[in-house]
Amino acid sequence: MVLGVGRGARRAAGHRTRRRTSVAAPVAWFTCAGLAVTLALALLTGVLARRAGLEQGTRAFEDLARVTAATLTPALDSRPGLPPDPPDDMRTHVAALVTAGPVVAVRVRSSSGQVLWADDRSVVGRVAPLPAGARRALQSGTVASLVAEPGDRHVVPGRSSGRVLVAYVAVRDLHGAPLLVEFHESYSVVTDLAERTWLRFAPAALGALALLQVLQVPLAWRLASRLRRSQQAEDALLQAAVDASDAERRRIAGDVHDHAVQDLTALAFELDAAQMRGSPRSPEDAELLGRTSQAVRQIVEDLRSLLVALIPARGSFRGGLLPALRVLAQELDRSGIRVTVRADDARDLPGPTAALLYRCAQEALRNVATHSRATSVEVAVTRHEGVATMVIEDDGHGFDESRLTERGAAGHVGLRALGELLVDAGGSLALASAPGKGTRLVTTVPLAAAASLTTRAAR
Repeated sequence: MVLGVGRGARRAAGHRTRRRTSVAAPVAWFTCAGLAVTLALALLTGVLARRAGLEQGTRAFEDLARVTAATLTPALDSRPGLPPDPPDDMRTHVAALVTAGPVVAVRVRSSSGQVLWADDRSVVGRVAPLPAGARRALQSGTVASLVAEPGDRHVVPGRSSGRVLVAYVAVRDLHGAPLLVEFHESYSVVTDLAERTWLRFAPAALGALALLQVLQVPLAWRLASRLRRSQQAEDALLQAAVDASDAERRRIAGDVHDHAVQDLTALAFELDAAQMRGSPRSPEDAELLGRTSQAVRQIVEDLRSLLVALIPARGSFRGGLLPALRVLAQELDRSGIRVTVRADDARDLPGPTAALLYRCAQEALRNVATHSRATSVEVAVTRHEGVATMVIEDDGHGFDESRLTERGAAGHVGLRALGELLVDAGGSLALASAPGKGTRLVTTVPLAAAASLTTRAAR
């Protein structure tokens, strides 16, 4: 079984890494995002404005068709040859309308789609199916329009060519028969109107968006600078708190070493001297003196081990990481576990990297002494391509995933906390173990591990 420790902290680690970036980077990202949004808004505004212009042009043409059809109604007669039949007057009126524009063709069609009259005589009598909108307009007496492409089967080809806007106006002739007056307009006229509508509002809209973007950049810079200063202040406070904690722990360690340890050592000597000066009154007294002397010596050893763990190992080590690992190995040797240290590459490691490795070794060897029932442990430190790797392997009884989960739930989270520290520094911590097959811990730390992360390891 292989367990990766500290992976859940990657998101938080990424956040802390971003905190070390400069102000220019987030402001540049903000500016690029603002420009992208501005361009998107400008494009959307252009699309909406063009659509509004097309709708406005279509409605205007429908209104023109409605008014024109009303003026032509008195001259419409679906039964030519019967009075009144004034086609010449109507043709003169339509010719003037076509000449003035924007209308390019006018036709009168029956409900069957036949062209009864047109300004272009060549199309009179032709038949084309009416579109659905025209049929609805004929039934309801309203106006309908559509955009006809060249070759549209609903439009009788004639003088008008290309893409046209067609408006159908329902009217009744002199005899009450329902007819459709069909007006054609070049669709380019409508699109030109849409473009003019957009150009009318574009400068103001784009200018407002550009001004907003220009005003946001200094505000974003100020906010980012303020955030960075607050983060630096927070880091300074954290560093001060860690330094104060280190100083207090060193003071306590010094007091314990100079007073409690010395006094208990003197007491052990006095007990030995008392045992040697004369014979105890009874074998029980002799046994009690021996047990008491041995207990005092064990308490002294425990206090010295506590002092080694109490003094923070951060920043630097006298002589490098290798002597510090050997001290840990000696402490474990006293408990009957043979420890082999191979760490020639650890002599000149940077202080922050060495501190993280030392803290991991300290926690791992403590777990070996407490839980593994191992008889031997091997500690190896190597470095390659800017990364330091430490492997700690024992021959204990190992563990399974469920036991590790139970220990974590019970509050034994030392390795998981170290895993988070290593992930923050860009490294990793992994355990490989199986029941009866020992445990292998692999730790990697970049040589450029951040000192701010090391302060957390000293806690």
